[in-house]
Amino acid sequence: MSCQRVLVAEDEPVLLDLLQELFEGWGYQVHAFGSADAACAFLQDEQPQLDLLFTDVRMPGILSGVDLALQARGRQANLPIVITSGYCDDNPARAARATFLPKPWDLEALHRSCPPPGRQGRYA
Repeated sequence: MSCQRVLVAEDEPVLLDLLQELFEGWGYQVHAFGSADAACAFLQDEQPQLDLLFTDVRMPGILSGVDLALQARGRQANLPIVITSGYCDDNPARAARATFLPKPWDLEALHRSCPPPGRQGRYA
């Protein structure tokens, strides 16, 4: 059985660490980045087959999380994508056909939007 892969892009180090721990607890192999620019470079260089993308909207650099989601969507048309933000009045996920999860999130809402692959982890 191969491990499912999630790409996480979040510029807040505490949240990035938390998300990495959560997704690993749910059984994902995590590729974590502090910017959409770095995450997009990973997508271009490694061309991974992902099972989930979880990204914040606003991050340092040139690209936003929506840009990252659109690039990932172009590579994998049916990729589940969750876009999160604490600063958006509208739904930034619409353009990428993604799920929007407003910040701050609680673990139950996060779990519902990003179901664990195959088994329940310790945070379920």
